[in-house]
This record gives sequence, C-alpha cells and structure tokens, in this order.
Amino acid sequence: MYLDQTPLWTNDSIELFVLQAKHVSPSYVSWLNNPAVNCYLESRFSIHTEDSTKTFVQKCLVDPMTLFLGIRYLDHQQNFIHVGNIKITVSKPHELGEVGILIGETDFWGKGIASKAISMLIEIAKNELGLRKLTAGCYASNLSSQKAFLKTGFHVECQRKDHFLLNKKPESLILMACFLY
Repeated sequence: MYLDQTPLWTNDSIELFVLQAKHVSPSYVSWLNNPAVNCYLESRFSIHTEDSTKTFVQKCLVDPMTLFLGIRYLDHQQNFIHVGNIKITVSKPHELGEVGILIGETDFWGKGIASKAISMLIEIAKNELGLRKLTAGCYASNLSSQKAFLKTGFHVECQRKDHFLLNKKPESLILMACFLY
C-alpha cells in the first residue's frame, strides 16, 4: 500500500512507521515465540525465525490491501523503542478495514500504547484510506485488547460462542467495529 514511500505518523508518545524486513530483529521474533505474548495470536501455532518473519513482513509490504505498521514508544530518555505492530487489511469495495495489533514488549503493557496506536490508525483509515468502518476481533479472555478497542470508539457487534480453543478449552470470539463517519 505504501511500498514506495515511508510515511510516519506520530503523537506525543508513539510513532507508527511502515514495517519493513529491515525492522525484524531478534527481539521482534522473540515476541512471536513468547507464550505470554502470543497466547491470543493464531501465529502461536508456528515457530518463528528471523527469515520467516522477514518473509511475512515483505508479503504484507507488497500487498496493496495491507498496511502493516510498527509501533515505536518514546521512552523517558527520548529514545523510540519498537514495542509492537498494528495492521489493517483493507476491503476497498466495501470501504472496510480489519485491524490487528500486538504489543510485544511486555515491559510496555498497560501504558495505553495500544489504544494510542488504534486511535492513530482510525485517523489513517478515515483520512488517508477513505474507509467507512473498521472491524477487529479478539478472544473473550483478552480483556486488555477489548479495553484498548473500546476505549478508542469501537463497540462490540457480536460474540461467536466457543469459536476457538484456548489451552484445549472453548473460547468465544468478540467481534468489534468502529464506524468512521
């Protein structure tokens, strides 16, 4: 979607940047393999390497319907640290976008980074992508994700009862939406 340019979106404490293969670090790969981080991700069923992660990032980069962004947090020393990613997959005919987010650096959980990134992505979706609605889904027990989306204007549309298996037990899927008009 933004292959030939490197847009950057910032606010007071985070910046979003187009994720490229060069941004894949051992730390980033460790998020994907960390059970505490990936417990609600479908990617938890695979072992990730730097090469496999770079391949995934490159596929997203060249997909015209995907905007895959890294999230950097401005720490107290005024350094930006890559702490997670946020992705939107666009359906142009319906003016929709499906959002997914990961805060991989556990030291930065609970700091409001996810809700700030989602808020920024809402503005990108509305003002730059011309979308009318965003959707997102999460496991029912992923209260942090639900909270971040609800805080930014999403609402629960429905629940798919016992949709997933989490630790071999049925887990519901919460489907949320945010209208952009």
